[in-house]
Amino acid sequence: MSDRVYRLVAGGMALASLGVCLAAPVLFFLGRIPERAYKTGFLLATFAWFLLATAWASAGKRRG
Repeated sequence: MSDRVYRLVAGGMALASLGVCLAAPVLFFLGRIPERAYKTGFLLATFAWFLLATAWASAGKRRG
């Protein structure tokens, strides 16, 4: 996989996990999801965000 495609995929997935991080509290406070699902979803989305955003930011950089 080329660096450009890898960066695009990692960035898209990071953006999706950020969307889950933002949607989870809204859904919880609207009463759509229970507290346990909110905590689990937010935790997993946060881990995904940090991993994928790091992969996106470091993709394509040349090592010297």
